[in-house]
Amino acid sequence: MKKWTYLLVIVLVFSLQNKAEAHPGRTDSSGGHNCSQKSISKGLCTGYHYHNGGGSTKTVPAKTAPAKPAYNPKIYYDSGYQAGYDLGQKKGYKKDKSVQSSDNSNADYVEGWSAGYQKGLEDGLAKINKEEQDTKDKKAGTEQGEKDGINSFVDGKKINDFTYASGSSELYKSSYIEAFTSSWQLTKGKKDSYDNGYKQGLSQDEIVIPSIFQTNILKPEYEKGHKAGEDERDKNEVAKYKKEGHALGYEVKELAINADIKKGIYVEAFKQGYESGLQKRKEEVVEEGYNYAFKHMKFENSPYEGKEYFSEWIKEGYDSNDIAAEIKTKSIELGKENEEYTIPKKYKVNEDAIALHDKLFLKGQKIQEEIDRKKRNTLVTTSAIGIPTVGGILFLARKRKKKIA
Repeated sequence: MKKWTYLLVIVLVFSLQNKAEAHPGRTDSSGGHNCSQKSISKGLCTGYHYHNGGGSTKTVPAKTAPAKPAYNPKIYYDSGYQAGYDLGQKKGYKKDKSVQSSDNSNADYVEGWSAGYQKGLEDGLAKINKEEQDTKDKKAGTEQGEKDGINSFVDGKKINDFTYASGSSELYKSSYIEAFTSSWQLTKGKKDSYDNGYKQGLSQDEIVIPSIFQTNILKPEYEKGHKAGEDERDKNEVAKYKKEGHALGYEVKELAINADIKKGIYVEAFKQGYESGLQKRKEEVVEEGYNYAFKHMKFENSPYEGKEYFSEWIKEGYDSNDIAAEIKTKSIELGKENEEYTIPKKYKVNEDAIALHDKLFLKGQKIQEEIDRKKRNTLVTTSAIGIPTVGGILFLARKRKKKIA
């Protein structure tokens, strides 16, 4: 009985195997394949399995295609929103408010695109407006800070002594403070550089700039200061040497320049001063000679007799006085010709000229009186010897008028 039971089991196994192998479908290189839908419905096989002893007899699940995802409107909306936002932001940043629309056929995409475009347009415009305002605030704060920094230093205020308009933006404030501080420090540095250069210029011609001032901004200030100091020193030294030279020339001494005076402009100043002093002394002596002519009829007994230059200058002045020469030749004649005192306007040069004229005018009148007296005496003698004359009697009674103011 047991033999027949075993035999039946073996027959059943082989029978099932034959059924599994008796279905259509090509095998792969491993000797297996996926069960077709038709074979599955007949119960011939399930999933992946092997034939003819290839591989294992164990079946595996059939490979299936991925399921198509379900439609999601949010995905289309978000995609459209981002595309619209990007374009809108660019347009807004350029302040381009022209109306735009999407040509996409999906309604959810278009809806998202429109919302995104409007938002991007607003954000782009806000961004450019903020950037422009920031630029404006920064520029205004910087300009005002620089100006106030300079004025603050000039007015003697400290580096932190500043104020700005209330309600100013943070960018304006930070720009103002930065510019104010920088400007204050720069102004101080430039002044320090100039002052040090000026001080050095007052003491020497050679310019030696310390390293602390060897910058593109401070170096020119040092050079300007040195030039100003040198000019000031030259001005003072030139004035001093001119004065010294003038004194020497005025004393009419020989020109002698001190060996310590080496700078060309100082030597020239001394010479100019000397010539100026010499010329001034000459002019004074010439004028003295000019006036000497009003006091002396002839050039004699010169106060500078035997003195070089002086005797020449006083004689030059004496000879140059044409007014005195004319008075000496004409005032006597004027006195002889006029009973009443008279003086030409051009003779009223000074008191000495008037005195000379008066003296000679009176002398002329006296000469004329003497002439008249002699004439009267002649007439009286003639009358005494019998020559009658009526006019002679009147002539004797007539007197010459003299008046000298």
